[in-house]
Amino acid sequence: MENANVNPKISYLARMALFVAIILLLMFTPLGYITIGPIAATTIQMPVIIGAVLMGPAAGAALGFIFGVSAVLKVLMMPGTDIFATTILNYQFFLYVVIAVVPRFFMGWLSGLLGAALCKGLSKAKTVAYGITGFVGSMLNTVFYLGALWLLASGIVAEFYGIDISGVGSLVLAVATTAGIPEAIVSCVVVAAVCRALQAMNLRR
Repeated sequence: MENANVNPKISYLARMALFVAIILLLMFTPLGYITIGPIAATTIQMPVIIGAVLMGPAAGAALGFIFGVSAVLKVLMMPGTDIFATTILNYQFFLYVVIAVVPRFFMGWLSGLLGAALCKGLSKAKTVAYGITGFVGSMLNTVFYLGALWLLASGIVAEFYGIDISGVGSLVLAVATTAGIPEAIVSCVVVAAVCRALQAMNLRR
């Protein structure tokens, strides 16, 4: 239960710090990925979505920004974890920063807006609202990131691997369907469960 005597700003910053810590923990450990058969589904978007739902669009945008920055740091520190990202970063560093950060910023912001709208419209079924937001937010993460990669860096990837640009598009689409959908399903369940639990503990803003 949240202490009524705690300064709201301090409480807000404490919750933000907690979500940031979770994002970094997931990003830089194997906990950020769940193996589903041959697919590695990321879980890192989930604390961003949960924070957006519980604390609003501004918090979601800030957490999404931190998610994006941590993704850049991970590629710099562990370049073998994402071949496409490493390739783009080596060619044009700031282009990859845009691809990594901007989609996650908007994913967090839009998740906060969607969560607020659904919670208002489904006030008697908030668990459903949380689940829908978790699913859609995760899909936004996949579509925005891969879409930015395709729009801004498909030429770099095609040149590096010696393939046609259409081949890059096919690969991006395959990743979006084979990894994006399982990620969204997992996110739907986890976001609904965590937000419901925190709601019961009266930790919503």
